[in-house]
Amino acid sequence: MKKLLMVMSAAAMLLSCEKNEPEVDADVKEPAPWVHTTWTFNVGPGVSHESMARTRADLSALNLTDLWVMDYVGDELMQTVHQSSTDDGFGSVSLDLGYGEHTICFCASRGTGPSVAGSVITWEKPSDTFWHSLALTVAAGTPVASQQVTLSRVATRLRISPIDKIPEGAAKLTCSPSVWYYGLDLLTGEAAGERVQQREIAIPSTYVGTAGELSASFFGLSPSEPWQTDVAVAVLDGDGSVMGTVTLEGVTMNRNVTTVYSGGIFGKGGTMAVTADDGWGADDVHEW
Repeated sequence: MKKLLMVMSAAAMLLSCEKNEPEVDADVKEPAPWVHTTWTFNVGPGVSHESMARTRADLSALNLTDLWVMDYVGDELMQTVHQSSTDDGFGSVSLDLGYGEHTICFCASRGTGPSVAGSVITWEKPSDTFWHSLALTVAAGTPVASQQVTLSRVATRLRISPIDKIPEGAAKLTCSPSVWYYGLDLLTGEAAGERVQQREIAIPSTYVGTAGELSASFFGLSPSEPWQTDVAVAVLDGDGSVMGTVTLEGVTMNRNVTTVYSGGIFGKGGTMAVTADDGWGADDVHEW
């Protein structure tokens, strides 16, 4: 009996020891804290004028109305910031950036009716637009400070200037390009949103009876390389009837360049000559 009690006592002690062992789960790890730094970017477009070096301007100086900043890690969009010209501090953006390799994409524009889908912004009516992409490595010990970011123009502009007399009843000038871009991919910096769409402006009554004074400009987004489009130009009366028309073939467009066509539109098979406005970029003059 004494031996049996000793065995039972030893077993009870063993069970007690087993119950007191701490439970260990080797697969459970504490999540690492998110490590990041805060960066401030002061954004402005780079512009140039005839006989002047390229300088950095304020966003408001060019009447730009919207600024987007997209933060990418690889192909993954981490965050987007949108500012409008009515916001305090328009053009100064602060981002919390996690450690790693980032691509920060900037776009400033005064186009109307913007819509955002992924990395692409598309406008109902494009206008002057600037873009830049910045590769940035964020790591422990990376110095953090305000950084100046200069954007480059990615817009193009077609200007139509009839030189003959504007007749009574003229109400609209229309422009119908065979190729035109209404959007921009912020991740690549390339034009997007290609579509065929008639553009038009109303002809103010004060231009009726004048010659060589009417001029209409149509903005679009431009690929990084020069490209061509055919353009049908017409003047319509208040009922939509065509009063004069001309077709421009092989019109060469490029970002940061205004292509100007001028000439007769109301004569038989109207004719126009082409030049380029040097107010944006270098001269690009053509004859046809």
